Amino acid sequence: MNAIVGLCHFCEAHGPRPLFCTFTTDNESHTTESSKSGVQCSGCTSLGPETVFVSRDDDGTIFCSRESVPNADVTAFLRQAAIRSITCEVNWNKEGGVVYFSDTHGHVLSLTFQVKDTWARGLKRWFSIVVLMKDKMLLLNITPLLTEHMQKIAKELQELADVVYDAEQKVCSQRALRLKTGRNDFGQSRSLMHLTGSEDVFKRLHSNFTWMLKAGAHTYSEKLYTSQDLLKKLQPQALKNSIFEPSTCSVPNDEECMSLRSLEKLLTKTVFKVLMYCTLTGVYIVIKSNKIEADAIIKGLSRLLPVNQPNYTRISIAKSDEKLLTSVCLVEEVENGNFSYKWAGPLPVKYPTLMNRIENAMNNEKFNDEVLHQHVKSLQLEWLGIAKAVKPAIASSGARSDAVAKLKQIFGVAQHDESLLNHWMSAFCI
Repeated sequence: MNAIVGLCHFCEAHGPRPLFCTFTTDNESHTTESSKSGVQCSGCTSLGPETVFVSRDDDGTIFCSRESVPNADVTAFLRQAAIRSITCEVNWNKEGGVVYFSDTHGHVLSLTFQVKDTWARGLKRWFSIVVLMKDKMLLLNITPLLTEHMQKIAKELQELADVVYDAEQKVCSQRALRLKTGRNDFGQSRSLMHLTGSEDVFKRLHSNFTWMLKAGAHTYSEKLYTSQDLLKKLQPQALKNSIFEPSTCSVPNDEECMSLRSLEKLLTKTVFKVLMYCTLTGVYIVIKSNKIEADAIIKGLSRLLPVNQPNYTRISIAKSDEKLLTSVCLVEEVENGNFSYKWAGPLPVKYPTLMNRIENAMNNEKFNDEVLHQHVKSLQLEWLGIAKAVKPAIASSGARSDAVAKLKQIFGVAQHDESLLNHWMSAFCI
């Protein structure tokens, strides 16, 4: 579990401060480098700057306990947690767990408790156990588990300190002495080892804090799903002919297909622009060529299709004595290797957004052909994703519903994109 568990205390000389912390790491240097502490005080010292407790799990996870965290930002957050947990973020009887949140730094679960100390003001010392984490929902889910164990740790420390307190009170009652002499100079706080009478107290804390980190990780595990993972889980059939198919992002090389710029140069810009519009919007195209193979032109135009479809029937070679409808765009090779087109359909005043973006990319001299084709493929996949999102919305709500209109607005689909979107929904979103 990616979290930090710390023990904090209230020092008579320095106020609330972190005393001891345990965290997971994969950096071996954290197990050997010295802790950084600006306070030289017996009460604010736990292991000492040179001592580090290390435990290693079977999966290679390193649990490291030190006086301070190596990261400066996390150290500042831990100090802030110490102040808040002891001074303000406590429940009404100052004996319970509290969760508070900070989107900037992180989220904290804290348990504040008192330990008897004959040398302390009021004969008691304030301590807190804090759990620092970035994942709010994970912290909330494991709060009951961690709180129960934190209470056990607090009770164990209190019982150890009670034995020492009772023994010292038998020798000399501090309450009676203070009432008689008016002594109010408390000096530095005692270390936790002297307070509990146990030299192994921090080894126990290391063991307990390590258990908390392991238990939290075993109780709840976080899994990040990609869009493809969610589709596999919720609707496996939706992956068919989708942008997640292995061959979808593959781009043929120039040996397999003519590059778009070469095709534009062969056909001239005017003819190529008409063919690009017809290809993207699903207008039937028939190619009639003598010297130049029509297959090469068809393969070049296939770069404009979002999905590789070998049996795509809307682009074909002209047959002899074939009568073509006026709605078909005929591209014919004329003399001198030039090409012309015949199409009764009107060109729009404003072309689809995808077509404009492809044209801009082709005119960008910084793109070589390989980069250009990869960029065009990414643009196609973007609009294929839009088509696959809009189609089920239309099926459930209707083409003219407000929900579909708002969805198109979010995706940036304008009126001049409707012809392309309608064709792609019917041809490529099966």
